[in-house]
Amino acid sequence: MKNKVPIKKYDITQCALYKCRTRKRLEYLLRLDPGGLKMIDGIIGYHKFEIDKKHSDEKREITAPDKTLKAIQRRILYLLQRVIRPEWLISGEKQKCYIDNGKAHLNGKYVLTIDIKKFYDNCTREPVYQFFVQKLKTSPDVAEILTNIITYNGGIPTGCPTSQIMAFYAYSDMFSEIFDLAKQHGCKFTLYVDDMTFSSKEPFSSHQLSQMIDRVLRKYGHKPKYPKVKYYGPSDYKPITGTVVTPEHSLAVPNGLQKTIYDAFQTVKPLIGVETCSEEDARQILSLKGQIQAACNIEDGKFPEIRRLTNQIKVPDSQSVSTRKRQHHRRSKKIHIKQQAPIK
Repeated sequence: MKNKVPIKKYDITQCALYKCRTRKRLEYLLRLDPGGLKMIDGIIGYHKFEIDKKHSDEKREITAPDKTLKAIQRRILYLLQRVIRPEWLISGEKQKCYIDNGKAHLNGKYVLTIDIKKFYDNCTREPVYQFFVQKLKTSPDVAEILTNIITYNGGIPTGCPTSQIMAFYAYSDMFSEIFDLAKQHGCKFTLYVDDMTFSSKEPFSSHQLSQMIDRVLRKYGHKPKYPKVKYYGPSDYKPITGTVVTPEHSLAVPNGLQKTIYDAFQTVKPLIGVETCSEEDARQILSLKGQIQAACNIEDGKFPEIRRLTNQIKVPDSQSVSTRKRQHHRRSKKIHIKQQAPIK
């Protein structure tokens, strides 16, 4: 595997949006036609759908932007992505994923995990607006427009390109206070959206730390999901954001994902040796292959036999072609708004 080339990042004062104080400048930065912001209210639209929660029978509601609005949000994300953010932030960062959150705590003998209760539901509009005014130094009217573009019904929607990065920026002061508390207790801290993880090679007062974090969260309108405040010792298996850190300080596939893979394989197993299968079967096979790959990303070489047998199942060519077309479409998708020279 090739080593990742570090992404060059710059201070927030070098962001193109920094000190943006006119509508004309904002239109240019967002690649809108002159006067395009006058029509912005007309393109702010969302649709809702549900997805399955991982390893659960529950559903998660997603609020996603319509096509044109999504393109503008992607542009805002592009302008913010190369800004330097804390090393302890995992979510929304290029070249980082949930597995890096587990890896960050491999050496921790003692681990405290805290989830924020209904984090997105309680991410309100005002901290987003204040981020643009106070941190990016935009004019109030520019901040108002940007806030309108990336918030919905007074909060941060779950399905926008900007959701993760703005949920962090809106509450960056809160998370910085929590980082300082972790440091005071000799802990390493990482953040993945609303999952906070603290680890140390030495014992620490998890009760005291969690109480102090509770007070900080409440100051900013949030609170912990109390049943998910967990403290683990040296002999415990430590679940961290879709991974498990073992007592031997290695990363393992969670039991929930293992069971999902075993059950899914039993469903498609009768298709081994069959000449063709339905589109529904093909979707299940492709889903299983994705789950196996996710497991292998955590533990290299996991499920070799299931992987071998699953790869023997023939998927209709039309399904493979349509999948490739969708992947190509995602890679080549462009913003259908007037293109201008890239902003450095």
